[in-house]
Amino acid sequence: MDNFMSHKTHSKLANLTETKIVANEIKTRLRNSKSLILPLERNLELVDQLTEFELGRFLLHNRGLNGYWTSYIFQHPTGKPAEHRLEDWLLNRSLLSRARERYYRYQTLLSELITKAKTLASIPCGVMDDLLDLNYNGHEGVQLIGIDLDPESLHYASEKAKRVGMSEHCQFFQQNAWELKEKNAFDVITSNGLNMYEPDAKRLIALYRKFYEALRPGGTLLLSFLTPPPEKNAPASDWDKYETPMADLLQEFAIFGDIIQATYLNFTSEDEIRQQITQIGFKVKDINYSSRGVLPILVAVKP
Repeated sequence: MDNFMSHKTHSKLANLTETKIVANEIKTRLRNSKSLILPLERNLELVDQLTEFELGRFLLHNRGLNGYWTSYIFQHPTGKPAEHRLEDWLLNRSLLSRARERYYRYQTLLSELITKAKTLASIPCGVMDDLLDLNYNGHEGVQLIGIDLDPESLHYASEKAKRVGMSEHCQFFQQNAWELKEKNAFDVITSNGLNMYEPDAKRLIALYRKFYEALRPGGTLLLSFLTPPPEKNAPASDWDKYETPMADLLQEFAIFGDIIQATYLNFTSEDEIRQQITQIGFKVKDINYSSRGVLPILVAVKP
């Protein structure tokens, strides 16, 4: 499990033989399935469409997102059409677009913290949009630390740091988050998404303990988590807070459930994560939800 965040391919994939093999394997599995969200023929059409653009091909091969594609989704201007019809749906109508809204809330929370913080760490950093998109005018002494297991993400993060004029303030390390050695080193740790890949509660607690040890006293942890959604057959009214029509939700379940069998949909209730965080020693300061009460960010402080 230590390398579960390392992806099998590079970010950009051509529609070559390897992709066709993966697509055909998925189609065979779908044909043999006795329980699909959408009709079989629609699922097969969606597989073919996913092979036609780079984001779709990456999802087929890797069953999730890496730093490059997470950044691609978060940086996509809301509402701007994409060239491929299914990619446009993913960027503007799927739940991935709701995760973009959570990214903006991260930006607001981090902007408030940099007035006092000197050393901020992003774990895993991906392209490190969360820290590199902030305005550091008046905070010239800040140090930004990016930690990620994926060397390609670290490369893109380093290149972005150069583009935005922050490379002298940044350090990047290829490291497993569960093996952090830093002690009392950071004023802020921001972590968006890593825990969603981990189903083992004991490993999650071990991760949060590493975060606790790496923070200085008084330091702040920003941590996203996924609360359990309503049942798939729940009334449409139960899904209203996601602001997503039922037809789009069914396609969401088909693509990320039946087709790619996403590896990052591990759910934690607010009560569970509060218990996990506080047993380590953190004090929960806030649970920041969207205006509709979904996609939370936990804000915790090390006393």
